[in-house]
Amino acid sequence: MAAMAFPCRLESGLGRFRLLSELEEIKQSVHLILTTRRGERPFRPKFGVNLDQYAFELMDTTTCNLIRQEVIAALQMWEPRIWNIRAEFDRQPENGQLIVNVFYEVRRSGIAVSQPVVLQAA
Repeated sequence: MAAMAFPCRLESGLGRFRLLSELEEIKQSVHLILTTRRGERPFRPKFGVNLDQYAFELMDTTTCNLIRQEVIAALQMWEPRIWNIRAEFDRQPENGQLIVNVFYEVRRSGIAVSQPVVLQAA
């Protein structure tokens, strides 16, 4: 069963909600998991990751490895449709950003995906 796009959009001229392909749905799910703080959802207190705790840390190898572990663990727990998960980093301290490039494969189709997630210092 296909999911509705978020934010909700109507298909042009058809008057019905736009549905997502499995790949689009997984990409939205990965983004949602990585941008939701653990404890933010009242009825799912373990959903998400605590990446905001690293906002003002030195982005050295140790910190990146801790972030990598959190990202991979959260995706393994909350997105069972993917596997072979990797995370690489693009540090942009001048912009106050850390870009986490998440690589994974979709289990059903075997499609390899590269998806950047931008973490912004608050």
